[in-house]
Amino acid sequence: MTKNLLVLSMLTFGILGFSQTVVFEDNFNDPVKVALWENTDRDGDGQKWEFYNAEEDDMPAFTGDFATSWSWYFEAFTPDNTLTSPVFTLPNSSGQLTLRFKVGAFDEEIFEEHYAVYVISENATFTGTETPVFEETLDAGYTQVAKNISVDISAYTGQKVKLVFRHYNCTDIAFIGLDDVQVVFQENMGVAAINKIQLSIYPNPTSDFLNIQNVKGLQNVRIFDMTGKKVKETSSATVDVKDLSNGQYILNVYYGNEVISRKFIKN
Repeated sequence: MTKNLLVLSMLTFGILGFSQTVVFEDNFNDPVKVALWENTDRDGDGQKWEFYNAEEDDMPAFTGDFATSWSWYFEAFTPDNTLTSPVFTLPNSSGQLTLRFKVGAFDEEIFEEHYAVYVISENATFTGTETPVFEETLDAGYTQVAKNISVDISAYTGQKVKLVFRHYNCTDIAFIGLDDVQVVFQENMGVAAINKIQLSIYPNPTSDFLNIQNVKGLQNVRIFDMTGKKVKETSSATVDVKDLSNGQYILNVYYGNEVISRKFIKN
């Protein structure tokens, strides 16, 4: 029952020819830092995010302690639980800001938990009407190996922000697990980093087709609208979006146990 959070003392090192700075980090192992997160039961059912130990509770997808929110525990819940980080400052310089985290579920056959992630300003109070930077319904349990999520949050450069992890819009499944939250800043990126992190989509905005570049081994593409509803799924790197209504969408690209997320506008 623990967790850990932030490293505001920016750690910088060189990997594969690029400079990486850890802006924020939490592996959920320090109970003192766990207490700095805001844990909110938005639906009033008495359930919030809890913290368990991966080794003691037989969750090999994670290590040490991890955060958990339930949609069933001897009775069905319809969760709307948020876990909000302390405020941290994003660097005000050019480069790539990436939010990374790991997720998993209770079972290889019981897994369709829905969740979203938001970046909000330091003084904001989360209302649920904000636009997420990432959203999905888990497509597998990821009980042995976690799903690794990478989200571009470069639009928030130079701001003081909080992260909000929200488990909601599902019921009667089991739980979602969250671990190893990290925000990194990268500049002078080498080829390996560009291929993984700088996945590109074009044109954006688009009125008909969306093309995906710089990802190898693409397995699946899912598009969610801003209400969290999945509106399209394909395995092609060229996605026909002509039938979508005009507006903003989240595109998730899946390969192996990795997911990269991008926003686009249909016009």
